[in-house]
Amino acid sequence: MNMKKWGAMAIAMLTSCTMWASAEAAPTVRITQIPLSIPEDYPAAAASVKFKTSGPTLLFSDSPEMVYHDGILYRDTVQGRVRLFFHHVNAVAGRKKLAVLLKNEGLRPMHYKLLQQGIDGPGYNYMEVGKESQRKYFAPHTQKQISGSLSFGRSFELLSGHGMLVDTDQLVTGTIDLEVDRQAQLSVFMCEPKADLELFDDSAAVQPMDEHPLRGTFAKSDWEYTLKRPIEGDKPVKLKLAGTDAAGYIKGVDKTTGLAAENYGNYGVIYKVNFTVASERPISFILNPIGGYFAGYGVLEHDGQRELLALPQYDLCLGETVEEAVELAKLKSGKYSFIWSPPGASNLPIELIWRASKSRFRK
Repeated sequence: MNMKKWGAMAIAMLTSCTMWASAEAAPTVRITQIPLSIPEDYPAAAASVKFKTSGPTLLFSDSPEMVYHDGILYRDTVQGRVRLFFHHVNAVAGRKKLAVLLKNEGLRPMHYKLLQQGIDGPGYNYMEVGKESQRKYFAPHTQKQISGSLSFGRSFELLSGHGMLVDTDQLVTGTIDLEVDRQAQLSVFMCEPKADLELFDDSAAVQPMDEHPLRGTFAKSDWEYTLKRPIEGDKPVKLKLAGTDAAGYIKGVDKTTGLAAENYGNYGVIYKVNFTVASERPISFILNPIGGYFAGYGVLEHDGQRELLALPQYDLCLGETVEEAVELAKLKSGKYSFIWSPPGASNLPIELIWRASKSRFRK
């Protein structure tokens, strides 16, 4: 999605400030969720990191974002571990159906397993839909692994078994991790509510992208950063993610056209940031969405415990100004990992900041 366009449009459609519950804090982590104001020129040293990529192949389906015509929105042949990120709005008058179809085109039976997913919508509040899809993806109690097999020519619809009905101007977005043991065709498409999904999948044309080239297939969609030096609190440290600097954007191929593709925003990429706190004083762990309005979820890992964090907890979103930030937690000495993914309808990039907990710019 256009990171600026939909950030502004989603805010205009907000009807309330939603409060989100936080899980109970681990003994050595104090979840604070304190609003902050950080100057744009705040002096913090750029973190020195080790960077590596791994994980599933990512299929990204977001162009056309506003769907005006029935057809295939993205399609590729997959095998092994796969992650699908999709983000589409019904842009025509009347109800449509969005479907994600996994089809076996081989002669031998194909076995599949749905590993993890977070799907939300249809909804009119795009930022809320994007945030809730992230909560569902990262919350362990929402995960129900499903497995099955498909014979030659047979298919399985991944959203609900029969697709999702979407009214005018409603958004559906989500992330689905799956595994298939043989080659299979994975298609995202919009069609009439009563259309036969298998027949439509066989005959429909691939829709061209809109003005935003946001679709494609990308290898190794898990990005891991490990800070080389412990956080000691002597001076602030920051790390920018999902932007043009450092590792940049994940690159791949639009398999519907054969053209080079770049995932501006890294939607569908799962980030894991590993760091060590070595300080006698608590360290303030801060999220600053410097790209604009942002609403998501993440996970903080420490001592074998996983804390689900709303980003932010006290409101639907933050980032009205570049200075608006949130202290997520106060951290004692130890090893931590922060896991998150760019949410649909949110703006990027973000900065993570670590500093000694006392600060003059706290509200």
